[in-house]
Amino acid sequence: MISLDEYKKILIDYYRYECDNDLEKLELRKKELAKKYSDEYLNKIIEDTYNVIKIIFEKQPNSFIIEMDDDTTTYVNLNLIGGYFSDRLYVDPYGKIISESILKNIFGPQLIVDVMDEEIQLEDEDSDIVSFDYKYSLYLQGFPENMEDIKKELFEKNKVKMR
Repeated sequence: MISLDEYKKILIDYYRYECDNDLEKLELRKKELAKKYSDEYLNKIIEDTYNVIKIIFEKQPNSFIIEMDDDTTTYVNLNLIGGYFSDRLYVDPYGKIISESILKNIFGPQLIVDVMDEEIQLEDEDSDIVSFDYKYSLYLQGFPENMEDIKKELFEKNKVKMR
């Protein structure tokens, strides 16, 4: 499992444009992270994301869908140029916070993470009234072929042989 310090490093080191890639900006992002996001919150993101990863390994999917109550996309924003963010987060109906950057760190940059919405027309007795509801889901696709190797690396503990 990724440590808190490793996750913080991922967040602080991320940049989109070269003008964000210097020591001064790095220090500013480090201060901003400490100011805006508590260690408890960041630990929750890590733990919740790994709980979802465990479920993904149990199902061994080609794609994976998490039903959502709403489009709950939020961001870890450390004031990158152009309004970019260090991580995109999704909250499932049970309050688990899922990190896109941790998912891509585990499964590779080819992983597609997207919120899908389905428009549902609601029926009404009055035919002149048209209303809609939306069904949201978090869709993951593009898992690597070496899933079993990743699973072993992440979750199998080294067993000590007893004499």
